Amino acid sequence: MSGNDPRVGSARDNSTSPKISRLASGTNSSSISDLVATLVPVLVISAVCIIVFVFLRRKCPRVYSPRSFLKSLEPHEKSAPLPTGWFNWIKEFHRLPTTFLLNHSSLDGYLFLRFLRVLGVICVVGIVLLWPILLPLHATGGGGNGGLDLLTLGNVTDPRVLYAHALLAWIYFVFILYMTSRECIYYINLRQAYLLSPFYANRLSSRTVLYMNVPRQYLDEERLKWVLGKSVKRIWLPQSTSELENLIKEREQTAMRLEKAEFHLIRLANAARTKALRKGEPEKQDRKHSPPQLDSDPDEKRGESGSESPDPKTIDFIESPNSASSSATLTTQQLPDVNGSVASQWISHSSRPHHRPIANYGRRVDTIKWTRNQIKRLNIRIAKVRREQLFRPQSMMHSVFVEFETHTDAQNAYQTLTHHRPLHMSHRLIGVRPFEIVWHSLSMSWWEAIVRKFVFRAAITTMIIFWSIPSALVGTISNIEYLSKKVFFLHWIALLPKAIQGILSGVLPAVALSLLMSIVPGILRYLAKLSGVPTLTRIELFVQHAYFAFQVVQVFLITTLTSAASAAVTKLLEDPTTAESLLSQNLPKASNFYLSYFLVQSLLIGSGALAQPFSLFRFHVQRRFLNDPRKQYTRWHRLQRIHWGSVFPVYTNLGVITLSYALIAPVVLGFAAVGVGFLHVVYRYNLIYVYDSEIDTKGLVYPRALLQMILGLYFAEICMIGLFGLRSAIGPVVLTAILLVITVLVHISLIDAVRPFLNSLPKTLTVEEDRQHLLDTEPPNHETSAMGRDQYDRWAEPWLYDPEQEGEEHILGSTRGAADGVRLEGARGAVDTLTDGFKTIVKKKIEKDHPEINAQLGFTAAFFRRWIRPDPAQKSNWLLRWLHPEIYSDYTVLRRLVPEDLPDPKYPEELERDIYFPPSFLGKPPTLWIPKDPGGISRQEVDHTKKVIPVTDEYVSIDEDGRLNIDLDEPRLVFDIDRLRY
Repeated sequence: MSGNDPRVGSARDNSTSPKISRLASGTNSSSISDLVATLVPVLVISAVCIIVFVFLRRKCPRVYSPRSFLKSLEPHEKSAPLPTGWFNWIKEFHRLPTTFLLNHSSLDGYLFLRFLRVLGVICVVGIVLLWPILLPLHATGGGGNGGLDLLTLGNVTDPRVLYAHALLAWIYFVFILYMTSRECIYYINLRQAYLLSPFYANRLSSRTVLYMNVPRQYLDEERLKWVLGKSVKRIWLPQSTSELENLIKEREQTAMRLEKAEFHLIRLANAARTKALRKGEPEKQDRKHSPPQLDSDPDEKRGESGSESPDPKTIDFIESPNSASSSATLTTQQLPDVNGSVASQWISHSSRPHHRPIANYGRRVDTIKWTRNQIKRLNIRIAKVRREQLFRPQSMMHSVFVEFETHTDAQNAYQTLTHHRPLHMSHRLIGVRPFEIVWHSLSMSWWEAIVRKFVFRAAITTMIIFWSIPSALVGTISNIEYLSKKVFFLHWIALLPKAIQGILSGVLPAVALSLLMSIVPGILRYLAKLSGVPTLTRIELFVQHAYFAFQVVQVFLITTLTSAASAAVTKLLEDPTTAESLLSQNLPKASNFYLSYFLVQSLLIGSGALAQPFSLFRFHVQRRFLNDPRKQYTRWHRLQRIHWGSVFPVYTNLGVITLSYALIAPVVLGFAAVGVGFLHVVYRYNLIYVYDSEIDTKGLVYPRALLQMILGLYFAEICMIGLFGLRSAIGPVVLTAILLVITVLVHISLIDAVRPFLNSLPKTLTVEEDRQHLLDTEPPNHETSAMGRDQYDRWAEPWLYDPEQEGEEHILGSTRGAADGVRLEGARGAVDTLTDGFKTIVKKKIEKDHPEINAQLGFTAAFFRRWIRPDPAQKSNWLLRWLHPEIYSDYTVLRRLVPEDLPDPKYPEELERDIYFPPSFLGKPPTLWIPKDPGGISRQEVDHTKKVIPVTDEYVSIDEDGRLNIDLDEPRLVFDIDRLRY
């Protein structure tokens, strides 16, 4: 998605207009006309993309709504199709609740939309709170700035005005901290409700724990069962070697070469046959003389020589009655069943597919026969290596997969320290799906994993630092007009036409920076695999962390500092004593870059994701020239994937920039709010109708993004302290410094509170869910007394038990007698008794002598009790729900969002038995797919090829004109993407 936009990843993307260079020069401040000139091409491109989407949405459903009709999707994964009118679909789309994503797509997609909505709320609250106060203060600050710089902190000269910024920072930043805290509470409860729902809890991965760095002596099933307990159901001891992996890889490559050669042979012979029939040549009948001498496989020759039958084996084939040729008739022919006998009727032996393998000294060989023999040889070799390596300690990986009877047993094992040595079996994962395992990472020993982790993290840190060099170099090109006047060997640039200068300062930096930033996520994923990250999900989390650091350094820090420094460096060289005033004036001016950056990021990325230009090209242009049935079918049924590890950091960094400039340049909030709102609509549509989140982190990207966004508060507070100090505003400096300390404490406390819930489920919930499952599946036990059941319910559901609802008699009868006996002993008991007695006397005195005061106190207490400790049974409003997420967004409330009627996953017995073994150990050869032709060539090729590898010619055919007809609606083919819910 981000690849559609040449400006992605650069805060200098607003360099579309050469006039932006004036900002860096410091001579002419950015003005509204400059901003409009920058946004005009962006708005034009965005409008074109939206028009394309509106016009083609009905005609290209595979591009714009594949989730509404693809048969390879499960019924609960599909989205209801929208109306086909021009604009009547908007109303229906708006009616779809956001929770639709939670039930039909993924938890990550639902939480990404919520993240955009939270960021939008923060911007809108900032607009309402800060604009009415700060914009007038900045505009009348007396700094003499013009244009957009008039609305920044750099235009304020009176230090007393800065108290307003400090006090508003307290209000606004405390609101953001509370917003982040309540969203973390919401996520924890939603994650627990999602993972404990039957749809997820009954999956095989929910009951399976991956243990890494397992000692050799524990790579034994009986010993592991003895350590892990009786709840163990099945144990997988994965094993593999590089020799076996290389053999499997070679077989797959050879199989694909064979499939390609078979397709080429069928298409070539079919074309020759059609040409001959159109010339009026009759079908070739049985020849009375001996059959042609055709080269066959050695095995076939041995089989024929050993046969005592005088008649050669023959095959029948029937010409298609639906042939497009008028001269084609339904005939039955008898041909010798040797390699290529059917195809040889139409093409010569020299025309068959061939190649020159290096191992054969470059001599020409028949590709089909050679690959068949190679596959046969590889099958024998693979089977032999597998038998030799079976349960050999040398081939066992340092990891085991353990399936438990229930997800509660799996959680208990996951949360238990297993081995007494450090780093042995301490790294464990739960919920790992088979297709996302990085198998070579499981073979690493504990010391190798540590070395790799530090080496590649150091490599990423070095990469972040040195990536600033090309980024800064590209960034200077946007100021080429200014540099041509200051650098003597660039004077010739000033002589170029204005149009060429505009390309140099606008288009060239955008293209160069897009190339630089677009390759970063791919490099990070590759480094994550090399560092030993065991699953694709963990790789996405790794990329999210590293790419966010990349975004902050390259897009925010480098841009802000270079833009401020480039405007002041020449003046500093002329008069170093002006450093204080220059820095305080130019640092706020740097925010003008981001006014257009936000709209460029949101409008161009959003409109590009809506129009899907690359998907249009693939399905309506490139598809016409793609003759590979496998690629066509796979491309048709594979939805566009979204990688959250590279999506979240872009918009988290947008939030960091917004918060950093919220009080320094409040106008940024308006641009960010518009951009986030547009992105929310675009991603909401695409997540419902286009995207597929195949790699699901179960929402772990969401709290990490929320906590990363607090970095924007640190930047804002540090910058404000520096700017206040430059203006000698001691009071605002002290207030902001205290706020900085509070922000650090809240951040640390929030991390400590959230971390235990990110990967584990509490026993209070897992046990209760198991009990509820037993109650639903087993008949009621009438022997259990009502009191026993009631006591168990109170213990199992403490959040539903309130002793105040039992009445005064229950409290007196159960607690008071024992409590009074305890209070009579010791000084503390005596003090408590006297305090309670004094409170009782005062309360009765007020009730008797001052009933109006008692009524007022009762009303006040009820008012505050409603807002401090609200009753969930009473009617609430939006403010009450926002203030108390621990009550109104509790587990018992959010579990209603997850449907209970989704189908339980079912696994074939053979697949379930072998699913956590590596593909190289038990993987089967791929099934070849060739087209069925009217001449019966495919039928013979299938009969001969299936002796060495599975092959089929179903669901695809080639007509007499050479056109492929593929049954793309067939939902399940043998090589299709496995969509089982593990």
